Amino acid sequence: MKYGILKRGAGILLSAVLILGSLAGCGKTDNGAVGNEGNSQTGEKVEEGGEQALGRFLEEDVTLPIVFSNIYDMRKLEDGTIRIIGKNADDGKETVWDSKDSGVNWEKAFDAPGELQDEENGYIDYAALSLDGQSVWVYNRIAEGGIKPILYLVSSKGSIGQIPFELPAAEQSGQAFAQSFSTNVSADEKEGEEGAGDNVMNRSDVKNLILDICFLGADQIMVTDMTDKIFQISISDGSVKQTYDFNGMEDTHQVFTAGKKMLVVTSTEVLVYDTETGEQQQAEEALQQSVAESGFFHAVDSMDAGESIYYLTGKGLFHYKFGGSVMEQLIDGSMNTLGSPAFYPGALTMIDEQNLLIAANDANSEVGDGMVLLRYTWSKDTPAKPDKELKVYSLYNNRELRQAVSSFQKDHPDVYVNYQVALSEENGTTVSDALKTLTTEIMAGKGPDLILLDGMPVNTYIEKGILKDMSPILADKSNYFENILTAYQDAQGQLCAIPARFMIPAAQGGSANYTPGEDFDTFTAKQGILANTDPEAIVERFWYSCGAAWQKEDKTLDAGKITEFLSKLKNAYGEYDSSAVDEEVYQSISQGGAVNELHKVSLSWGDFDLAFGRIKVSTGLFGRMDYGMMNSVNEKLGGGDYGLMPGQAKQVFVPAMILGISSKAAQPETAEEFAGYLLSSEAQKVSQFGGFPVEKEAFKSVIDGHEYADKESLVGVAGGGSDIDEILDYALIPTPEEEIQKLTNLAESLTTPALQDDVIKAAVVEQGTKVLKGELSPEEGTDAIMQKVNIYLAE
Repeated sequence: MKYGILKRGAGILLSAVLILGSLAGCGKTDNGAVGNEGNSQTGEKVEEGGEQALGRFLEEDVTLPIVFSNIYDMRKLEDGTIRIIGKNADDGKETVWDSKDSGVNWEKAFDAPGELQDEENGYIDYAALSLDGQSVWVYNRIAEGGIKPILYLVSSKGSIGQIPFELPAAEQSGQAFAQSFSTNVSADEKEGEEGAGDNVMNRSDVKNLILDICFLGADQIMVTDMTDKIFQISISDGSVKQTYDFNGMEDTHQVFTAGKKMLVVTSTEVLVYDTETGEQQQAEEALQQSVAESGFFHAVDSMDAGESIYYLTGKGLFHYKFGGSVMEQLIDGSMNTLGSPAFYPGALTMIDEQNLLIAANDANSEVGDGMVLLRYTWSKDTPAKPDKELKVYSLYNNRELRQAVSSFQKDHPDVYVNYQVALSEENGTTVSDALKTLTTEIMAGKGPDLILLDGMPVNTYIEKGILKDMSPILADKSNYFENILTAYQDAQGQLCAIPARFMIPAAQGGSANYTPGEDFDTFTAKQGILANTDPEAIVERFWYSCGAAWQKEDKTLDAGKITEFLSKLKNAYGEYDSSAVDEEVYQSISQGGAVNELHKVSLSWGDFDLAFGRIKVSTGLFGRMDYGMMNSVNEKLGGGDYGLMPGQAKQVFVPAMILGISSKAAQPETAEEFAGYLLSSEAQKVSQFGGFPVEKEAFKSVIDGHEYADKESLVGVAGGGSDIDEILDYALIPTPEEEIQKLTNLAESLTTPALQDDVIKAAVVEQGTKVLKGELSPEEGTDAIMQKVNIYLAE
């Protein structure tokens, strides 16, 4: 029986002023960085005399001779060889490959020794390379007593030995943490048969694990364990030279080495240690500023024994000399794949100052298992920034859009897509202020070319002529869900706003508490059916299924409908009990380089609470299909099901990634080309959990579970909260055809776009929460909502 990979997760499981009447567009019938050293390789140099700055790193894909399911490390060795250690996706072997010509051609050096290929008794989790070609591999042996990490040293030629180091048992702090693991089940081993599932690990089987490893020079390694201790170990005898204890550090951290320095990097700071003394060195202010502005390090390399470092973040490639006062940005990630949210660099190799290689997991790559190798080469005659600038704007960060920007720019090197996000935790801007600023900029002719309209008053923008007709980019609508695509089509047949994605307000529960298709009155008549959930999240979720029923023809709201909404929702919620409602937070879970963002209004947020009886019905936005988990929850409920969330409006969908082109765009043709790309099958198949694709082929590809074909696995996932042993087992299998058809039919039945206006939504959520908590009556809540909304609409 083969074992999958065990990894630790996080502790909690699963987040205008409109006065443009003179503009001609939809709704009208008009007949007419951080500091830079100025190095010539930064791509940021300004030429004298106002001439265009030249010089930029250009990106290209490197074709490897095999498909890697994992690349553990990549290094330029002392003799100039580029070496990769990883796992062959075709035969499952741990393997070592070399290139003698800077990554152009590759040949296999050797497959790892048999001790590392034993998948019957354990698995490889991490491995690291030294500059002399040695490698250390973490082999997790699974035995009756649990999981025991073993460190194997493989020479540059392939001989193997064990490093005599034993990881100390983790101290039990009593603090809950979540974990996930998988185990492959053979086709002839069915559930319930003797032996089936025997290798599913309990929490008590995990004594301690190695979570990261890297070389320090050629004779020592740095080992990070699950208690946040870092051990500095001699590879010759396994002795511990230094121990660094970061237990209690709240922020996630990563360990890198450069020369004799150890870098402990978080999302906000870099701690530098002298590994000869074990002492922390004085903070490097320019480096700290870079981390604060550019984010977490993904990979690090050095070409001068640690005197300086090259490092990758989501913002690009940077260079810093220790003791200096300035950091230089060599590559702007916004102009290439480095800025893609689905791109997770694992190794950086500086070949020289003008050439580098990056090995990464690209979740949206067409390469099997997503492992890619990219080369960046300095081109002195290429403009530092493309001549043509396309301005793109949204209220909120959109991961699918960022991915599309990277792909589009790769195919259009003459275009720089300047993507601006209005709202962030740092700037403190409100939605109302952002919309006013946007309107002012559009009037002045300085606004964006393409706008993501999510959260904006879309219909009002259309009526005021702010948006340009986009119907020419969709000559054939038959490949799309036309009911979604044409949500904002006007009486003249113009499409001035097009949802590229959509979500479905949905509910899930057992047959005793929820029946798919039941109406709002029937559902909310069940007193306490929504008890023990966050009241703010409940109001926001039902805003989507009800808000569209409140708006009158003159765009004002129907106060009677709002009072009805609050009264019935209050009955369904019951008495507020703060002790029964956990503090809900946004949470990201990272595993194997893939990051999935969850939000408290998503349907999946309630999976564990529903499965283990803490809530009766789970509600939320349904924008991705995880059939295995949904089916597991339904089975746990003894015949559960899902369907549309009951609401005052009927057959509601939430338009997402709503595309609009400004009627005063400076680059209208490029904006149309980019919007067309966003609606293409290629871009639509990119899934960053921002909603279902509106293109039918892409819709099927993201819900059918094709990635699990010919794979039979069980995955256990532990929920957070007081009971850390709660586990749901679910099958990673392709989605059955009848389930694909069920969801497709549901999507085709949707007719009503949810009301888009986050200023109104904020008022409803704020006052509605007070009603559910018992602080206001439904009538008082309605009065407060109407007062705020009427002021906003009158502006």
